[in-house]
Amino acid sequence: MSFLQLKRVEKHFGNTRAIKGVDLSIEKGEFIVFVGPSGCGKSTLLRLIAGLETIDGGSLSLDGRDITHLPSSKRDLAMVFQSYALYPHMSVADNMSFALRLANVDKAVIREKVQRAAEILNLVPYLARTPRELSGGQRQRVAIGRAIVRAPKVFLFDEPLSNLDAALRGQTRVEIARLHRDLGATTIYVTHDQVEAMTLADRVVVLRDGAIEQVGTPLELYDKPANRFVAQFIGTPQMNIVEASAVPQLESVLGLKVPAGGFVGMRPESVSLTPRGSGQVGGHVDLVESLGAETLIHVSTDQGAQFISRQSTRSALSAGDSVGLAFDPGSAHIFDANGRVTHSPAAAVAH
Repeated sequence: MSFLQLKRVEKHFGNTRAIKGVDLSIEKGEFIVFVGPSGCGKSTLLRLIAGLETIDGGSLSLDGRDITHLPSSKRDLAMVFQSYALYPHMSVADNMSFALRLANVDKAVIREKVQRAAEILNLVPYLARTPRELSGGQRQRVAIGRAIVRAPKVFLFDEPLSNLDAALRGQTRVEIARLHRDLGATTIYVTHDQVEAMTLADRVVVLRDGAIEQVGTPLELYDKPANRFVAQFIGTPQMNIVEASAVPQLESVLGLKVPAGGFVGMRPESVSLTPRGSGQVGGHVDLVESLGAETLIHVSTDQGAQFISRQSTRSALSAGDSVGLAFDPGSAHIFDANGRVTHSPAAAVAH
């Protein structure tokens, strides 16, 4: 039996089904990331697991125990929110130990747990400070430390890095990955950030409109998306997907049959640019994004279809230049008119 099991979980807000019969099995020690567009239900699903929202249908079990209707305090879970939710008048040590003091845990045990969490999170020099004396990244680490001292069975993170700037997000993301490795704790993490999902997760759960679209490892979802929605949601920049009728040559170039009204998908690294007159399709450059380690080149074909090409080298091309486009036939994804995948590459592409 799975460590954390969701069976046909439902949540209604009035006449709206926010969560539509979700089934999900999570193993002990896994790092699971919920991703999806705004309003897809990822935070609501996390709150149902945490006990912060009532479940209207289905069941939830943790380590063999039914927790469907247990209050949050009885579920043996700890949640880290987007807002730090620290007590401004308390020291770092007191913030981290607050739940343990409420539970009348022995003072020596509290000191030991706080010290260990502070060492893990590099917070030892700040234990006597108040939150206003800390940076945003340090405050978020205190919030994480408050969860660690409780030693829960499952850590729940609700977009914990959203309030941090880009540099701090990257640094704290690495710290969370290291923390998970060191503690081996079961973790569920909600984010809208592609990089967080791809780099942190053992498995990614892609949600849309309150239902799960696909569950898999980051590279499984990248290489073998189940449908057009997942294909375009996973990966930055997103997969190039064009109507087959917009580039008639593609079907013969790829040697694949595209269903009527269907679409062809190509990852940006599978689209190469060649001198005009070569390649399989002609076009012109709309925009060049020079990112240093890679270059993203936005191209419109002569028929008006748009593609992004990812190159690992720098480019001398500029907007308005005429180019040819060459496609890797072994990397094509084919979708029917309803967005369901009908063909995926036979083998994973080297990324």
